[in-house]
Amino acid sequence: VERGRERRFPAPKNRDYTDVSQSSKKPMVALLVATLGVAPAGVARRALGGKPSAAVWNEEIKAAWTQAYASAQGVPANYDIDEIEGRIPSALRGTVFRNGPGNFERGGQRYEHVLDGDGLLCRWSLDGATGRARFASRFVRTPEYAAEEAADTVLHRNTFGTQPASGPLGELENAFDLVLKNPANTNVQSWGGKLLALWEAALPCRIDPDTLEYVGRETFDGLLPDGALTVASGIGPEVDASLGLGVAFTAHPREDRKRGRVVGWSWAAPLVGSSLSVTVHEWDAASGALLASTPTALPSAIAPHDFALTDSWYIFALNAMQLNLFPYVLGLTGPVGALRTTGEGAVLVLVPRPGGAAAGREPLTVRTE
Repeated sequence: VERGRERRFPAPKNRDYTDVSQSSKKPMVALLVATLGVAPAGVARRALGGKPSAAVWNEEIKAAWTQAYASAQGVPANYDIDEIEGRIPSALRGTVFRNGPGNFERGGQRYEHVLDGDGLLCRWSLDGATGRARFASRFVRTPEYAAEEAADTVLHRNTFGTQPASGPLGELENAFDLVLKNPANTNVQSWGGKLLALWEAALPCRIDPDTLEYVGRETFDGLLPDGALTVASGIGPEVDASLGLGVAFTAHPREDRKRGRVVGWSWAAPLVGSSLSVTVHEWDAASGALLASTPTALPSAIAPHDFALTDSWYIFALNAMQLNLFPYVLGLTGPVGALRTTGEGAVLVLVPRPGGAAAGREPLTVRTE
């Protein structure tokens, strides 16, 4: 695809996090903050300063938000819904599943961001023939969730900045711990007889649809390598397996009702370089049989959030962002806190879809202004 006239915009300046005069952090942390431009969470909050106006932040609004992001109580739950307004249509029968963050604290430590919240599965079952409705809910009890519940403390690092409580060395005590907790809190999908709780940067969590209990990590019969880190060495799958490296699966698979398929993609960040290894998979929605796998590479070290699907193309939108790994590796922030915008345009990558009109062609790249 021919590029249009190129325009460049200056990258936004990083916030000044170098004033740590109000912080109890060690001088080493202050030096790292000044050098890397990223502050520990508490310092960052103080550095932003200022107060919003009463029109946008008052007691009424604060109470509403506090209630919206209060940790769910009475979980697990499983009961008939007695209060029904109107009548359920007699021909309506089915089940709706929903998933989202439902627990926002552990051991008195409030999570740094709501998207670090532990996944809460909810199920509504309707039967119009009997006029009954039933509700059930349960947290996705991954091994990480169960361990933190038993210890009543945050044990794992999280994407949006929640980390184990720091000691004398501050956030540096989390340095080189690169394994992120899977909160399983983003989506829930079902195909091929499997119910899956999904998150952006890990394998799906298999869920029992009757009890909502966690069954285990879903590899689709070994199709997706299971490892502690979603990283590719670039040498080969055998080396990756020996190093304990695996892949993640998108939280946003797409249904192609025209063909009766579900389409999703797995990815692994590069150990070196800036090319993201991606494989797009297509399954029969009813049987769960694998129908196609298309490996490709995206010109970015950062996985895209989502993708689009047409009859002929898989379409990925790459945001104009870059990842500064050093603050994350040193324990100063989560991966999201280490992202910076570049001021450039977005990049669209179109990958030909098997069986479509573009099959056999090379991927296309479109760079926006």
